[in-house]
Amino acid sequence: MRVKSRLFLPFLFLLLFLSPAEGAPAEPDWSKIGQNEVMLFYPGVASWEFLNGDDHRLGAREIKKGKKDCRHCHMSKEGELDLKAEEIASGAMKMKRSHNPFEPEPLPGKKGTMKALVQAAYDADNLYVRVEWASKGSGWRSKGDPDRVSVQMNRAEPSFARYGCFITCHNDLSTMPESPSKRTVAANPAYNGREEVRLYAYYAKSSWAASKTGSDRIKTGLIDLKSMEFESGRATSRDGWVFDDRAWEEKDAPGTGSWTNGKYSAVFKFRLKSSDKFDVNVSEGDTIPIAIALHDEGAAKRKHFVSFPLTIGLGAPGEVRAVKLSN
Repeated sequence: MRVKSRLFLPFLFLLLFLSPAEGAPAEPDWSKIGQNEVMLFYPGVASWEFLNGDDHRLGAREIKKGKKDCRHCHMSKEGELDLKAEEIASGAMKMKRSHNPFEPEPLPGKKGTMKALVQAAYDADNLYVRVEWASKGSGWRSKGDPDRVSVQMNRAEPSFARYGCFITCHNDLSTMPESPSKRTVAANPAYNGREEVRLYAYYAKSSWAASKTGSDRIKTGLIDLKSMEFESGRATSRDGWVFDDRAWEEKDAPGTGSWTNGKYSAVFKFRLKSSDKFDVNVSEGDTIPIAIALHDEGAAKRKHFVSFPLTIGLGAPGEVRAVKLSN
């Protein structure tokens, strides 16, 4: 018994040493934080080129002027989405001039819209963003076809605040209409044998194979990317960025996720005043634009739901108001 006591005391001391200090910032109690309903929609093959092209007609003119954002034309004052998303998902809707379908490869039974609940909170060290949505949880319950939610964030690039993730979506991305073959991509020295074209900001490259043209905008144009993947009862959080390519950090990012009671939830952690050159520098008093993408029921590549950009306010105006956590 004496031997056990001697072993137990150092172990107890270690537990006390590793326990949070009294007065340390508490993790968010999400039951006490208001929820913001966000409507996401299925975009089909609508890309940055579409938004600026003849098929978008009047909308393209406004985008080229840089005066109106997507919600000006496609979201009512009451928050209702003004898009024929169901017709896009089914493949029935055609583009105005080219008459190409918005979805050339429709998935049977694919919905046009999906609702998500977004919450935010912050303390002295981190901004926490929580996304929840109803799902059958096919990725959580199986292996091979994961479900995923991603959040893009940028505080300084005006086009991101207006058009969100559409500024990184192009006709030549993998599975898009003008995507080059895997062999063609792999043969390009810049891709180091990789076989697919990934997200890139329009101001960083003019096409998948073009050299960098917007390196001078990296300070304003770098997009912070957090993603949570659900597979086989496990949630894996990843940290990355988008500029002339989409890249991931080698290690998993802080964050938690689960599927319970028919709902997915993911909590992302953004460090305040981060010194990492690939992170958005977030501080109290900021209003930060974000965009959300959901890959549900094992949907891969472009066959996802996306949001229009929305803002998070940290002690500042925002569509989602981040609650400040007390010590």
